[in-house]
Amino acid sequence: KVYSAAIAKTQKIWTAYLDSIMKVGQMQILRRQITNELNYSCRFDSKHLAAALENLNKAILADIEAHYQNPSLPYPKEDNTLLYEITAYLEAAGIHNPLNKIYITTKRLPYFPTVNFLFLISQFPKLQYNRNLGNV
Repeated sequence: KVYSAAIAKTQKIWTAYLDSIMKVGQMQILRRQITNELNYSCRFDSKHLAAALENLNKAILADIEAHYQNPSLPYPKEDNTLLYEITAYLEAAGIHNPLNKIYITTKRLPYFPTVNFLFLISQFPKLQYNRNLGNV
């Protein structure tokens, strides 16, 4: 009796955890789709603006990377608003990866990666590969 009650409680926890993970995954997919739509619209409506933003972004990133390779080269100062302003334009044009953006931070939880790994392994039998879609 105690064993079956423990299994039932564990099943409730895994179900709630699965629901949370699914919601986060769906939100991530929506964020990617919105970014792709913004990027497509920007390229279609104003290809010159999209090209200029991409080139400016590449140039700034190249300058920052050069600074880290050689610290004697200049780096944008804290009071320089260029990075903040270009970020807003890049996001509006869909020229960014929303999955790399961090909205909140938390303290490290011990064994959290292990729990996620075990959860993922337990869910693998439920996944199916669809060759037409090219994803799981």
